[in-house]
This record gives sequence, structure tokens and C-alpha cells, in this order.
Amino acid sequence: MPNERLRAALLHSISQLMPYLTSFATIGIIWLNHHSMFHSIERVEHTTLTLNLLLLLVVAFIPYPTAVLSRYGALPSSSFLYGVVLTMLGITYSLLWLHVVRRSLSSAHIDKRAARRKIWRNLAGTLIYPAAALIALRFPRVSVLIYFLVAVFYFIPSGRSAEAQDRS
Repeated sequence: MPNERLRAALLHSISQLMPYLTSFATIGIIWLNHHSMFHSIERVEHTTLTLNLLLLLVVAFIPYPTAVLSRYGALPSSSFLYGVVLTMLGITYSLLWLHVVRRSLSSAHIDKRAARRKIWRNLAGTLIYPAAALIALRFPRVSVLIYFLVAVFYFIPSGRSAEAQDRS
């Protein structure tokens, strides 16, 4: 009997793993993109460090809404909170990227078209996250699925950026 109860509890807990997997993927993607971004920076100044610290603040906060969503499930409030934090993540990452691109545009080694494509790719999550957060107020499970799909979208490298990284 204890094994059957454990099996049932493990099956029940699978739904609690989804927020953790989504958060891990999101943090991992931010880490990979952050590494790539700072690889292209020639000089760091105070504004870059401040924006980077703001991004770190949001990344470090992600475990809280993840725990809330995991503990209480996909309720409107928990899903909305998760979406608000992901929205802040998208905004802070986009601000840092825009700042880095603006500072690097004079550099000969930056591909301006690739930088613009990356700006639009970054803005996808920045625009989708708040929409999904609003959807959470009525359809929380749908919003959690959207958050997961955005993580999948960012996990798959864009074709040209993957080719560029293979060459470096």
C-alpha cells in the first residue's frame, strides 16, 4: 500500500514540476543569452552594470512566483504573479540589450542586422508575457502553457545566431 500512495503522490506532483522546469529553462536561456551578450561588449560602464544588476534582481526573484505557482497550482493570482515577474524579466533584459546595442553600433565588429533581429526576438517575450498574465486572470492554465511555450521559443536558437556562435 505505501508504494501505491507514493506512486499516486508522484503522479500528482508532476503538475508542480511544470513551473520549475519553465523557470529553469527561462533562467538558463537568460544565462546563455547574457553570456553571448557580454561576449560582444568591448567596454562596460556604470549604466551597463546598473541595468545588469536590475536584470539580476528579477532573475533572483523568479523562485518566489515559481514556488507560489507550484504550491497553489494554476490559479488566476499565482499565474498572474508569475506572468508579471516574467514581464519584468523581459523588460529588464530588453533594456540591457538595447543599451548594449546602442553603445556598440559604432563598433565595426557588430552585425547591425543581427542586432535588430535580436531586438525583435527579445521583444516577443516582452510583449507576450504581459498578454499571458492578463489571460491568467480568466484562463490561468492557458497562461502557464504560454509561459512554457515562450521558454521553448527562446530555447530554440534563431538560425543565424546559431551559425554565428558556431563560427566564434
